[in-house]
Amino acid sequence: MTPTIGITTYHASADWRGFSEEGALLPWRYVTSIRDNGGSALLLPPNGDAAVAAAEAENIVSRLDGVVIAGGGDIDPAIYGSAAHPETDVNAPDRDVWELAVAEAAIKLGVPLLGICRGMQVLNVACGGTLHQHIPDLVGHHEHTGTAAGFGTHKVRVTAGTTILSILDDGGEYVGVPTHHHQAVDKVGDGLIAVAWAGDGIIEAVEAVNTDDFLVGVQWHPEQGTDPRLFRALIAAGERHYSERSVVSSFLAGA
Repeated sequence: MTPTIGITTYHASADWRGFSEEGALLPWRYVTSIRDNGGSALLLPPNGDAAVAAAEAENIVSRLDGVVIAGGGDIDPAIYGSAAHPETDVNAPDRDVWELAVAEAAIKLGVPLLGICRGMQVLNVACGGTLHQHIPDLVGHHEHTGTAAGFGTHKVRVTAGTTILSILDDGGEYVGVPTHHHQAVDKVGDGLIAVAWAGDGIIEAVEAVNTDDFLVGVQWHPEQGTDPRLFRALIAAGERHYSERSVVSSFLAGA
C-alpha cells in the first residue's frame, strides 16, 4: 500500500511556454519528498469559499492517509484577532481559508498532518493560537530569514520524550535546519505543545499533546534539506492510518 499524502498549494499567476495564467503551484521538492520516501503526492489547491471550504476539506481529507500544509506567505492576522504589523504581507486570503479548513479536518478525523513553516503557523492558528508577526523585533537579528531568495541554517533544541525527537534524535538535543521565515508561534494553540526552540527562544516545533496522534508542525523547511526522516515518519503514520481506516471500513461493510 502506498499512502496518499495531500499537499496544499499556492494559488498564483505563473508563466510557462509563453502563457501567463493562474496556477496551483508548489515547489517540486515537496512532491519528491513524499514520492522518494514511499508516498503518493496529491495536490490540494485552495478553495477560498468560506461557505463550502469546511465541508469540501473534510470530504477530501477523509480520503487521504496524510496531509502536508506547505510553506508560504503570511496568514491574515485578523484571523487570530490581531492588527497587521507593517512587515506582514497578507496576499493569500483563499489559501488562509482553505488551509485552516484542511487543518481542522485533519484534526477532527485523526489524519496525520505535517505543517511546514507557514503550515506550522496555520496548524497553531487552527487550534486557537497566535503568531509573532515579525520576529526580528523580538530577537534583534535576521538569522531566521535566510537570504532574499534562499535559506539560512541554524540549530534547534528539541525536548526529550517528544514525537519529533523520537524521529530526529542523533544522540543530542540539537539539530541543524534550513530556515526562511519572519513570523513564528506566540501563544500555542489548544491541544498542542511547543517541543523545539531556536537559541534565541523562538518556538521551532509543536506537536499534539496526545503523542498517539501524528500532528506535527516545524518552523523550518525539511524539504530543502537532506534529512528525510520527518517525511518518512509522516508516511509511516499514513500507513497506520490507512490500515485502521481499512479495518473500520471492512467492519462496517460486514455489519
